[in-house]
Amino acid sequence: MDTLDDWSLSRRLDMMSEFSLLAAQAWFHHRHKYCWIVADDVVDWSCHPYWSRSPGAAQQRAELACVEGFAVRMTLAAQVWSTTLSLIISSLDEGTELKETLESVFAGSVAPAETIVVDDGGSDDSCAALHGEDWRGRNVIVHRVERSGIAAARNVGSRLANGPHLVFLDAHCRLDRLCLAELEAALIARPDAILAPAMCDFGSTVYGCGARLIDADLRVRWLPPPASSSPFAQVPLAPGGCLAVSRTTFDRLGGFGVFRELGLEDVDFSLRAWRAGIDVLAVPSAKLAHKFRPNPPYTLSSASRAYNVARIALIHFDGLRREECLRKIIGTPRAAEVLVDAFVSDWKYQREQIATISSKTMESYFEYFGDWN
Repeated sequence: MDTLDDWSLSRRLDMMSEFSLLAAQAWFHHRHKYCWIVADDVVDWSCHPYWSRSPGAAQQRAELACVEGFAVRMTLAAQVWSTTLSLIISSLDEGTELKETLESVFAGSVAPAETIVVDDGGSDDSCAALHGEDWRGRNVIVHRVERSGIAAARNVGSRLANGPHLVFLDAHCRLDRLCLAELEAALIARPDAILAPAMCDFGSTVYGCGARLIDADLRVRWLPPPASSSPFAQVPLAPGGCLAVSRTTFDRLGGFGVFRELGLEDVDFSLRAWRAGIDVLAVPSAKLAHKFRPNPPYTLSSASRAYNVARIALIHFDGLRREECLRKIIGTPRAAEVLVDAFVSDWKYQREQIATISSKTMESYFEYFGDWN
């Protein structure tokens, strides 16, 4: 394959075997801002409309990819604005973290078509700056709600979003330059799955990609990125710090469940996916740093997590497994109140609704991924 001297082949993209050539070309040819070529097919770049409009400096680099045995060369513009990605961020008193998260988003090779920031009843004015012309020009939309918890806030954001692909992101992250590009490519290849990128803590180079349950408290342990060369690996859970999903799949699962404040909506979402026969897949090529902190910058109720544990146990588990989870609540703050609230909630209705789309059991989940005992 011929090369041009002013191009640098800066990165080899190991594209996923699940990609059809058509899907790969659609990705590379993204809105005519990617140029692609099959080595043994077309070699005359000058005929491409993007080349004729944007010669020279507009092409920042050429990259070589292998797609099902075809050598494909593409050139990446300074930044591509996706036409499909809606980024949804729930934020509560995040201070400067929110702005720095967004700056990392818009420093990426692919920018979202729209970014919806749901201000979950914050009091620190960290969302106020996003009403400025600069952020509006990037199609950043701020929508304020009364404090209702991350699951409810993300559901509000999903209803406001227009794109067919949804990316949910915490407001204290730093995205790798190619993170959204990799997630968008993965969504093109697997629109029927929930996708979990690789995350590390601030200042660390150790990544986790997906997680598993480890006890009846519903605590999780991060999994290392898959060792194989496969672009995807099935994992038990997609941690909520960042996950990507098509709107069709999100709506099929009914969005995020009704949970209090912070935590476990990602566990519930992943369990519902398993039961509905929807894969949860690690995407190790999509990377970001997430600020893992012992306490958030806002006050949490002492009983909210216990309620969320009880709700998941009632909706998803039976027998001894359910009993084990509920017994963990005894001795926690306001345990009696928590259990009463959980039992008088709509858990039976939710359980019945999930049953209507279920093709797998929870016991098969633990048989496949391993039990927490």
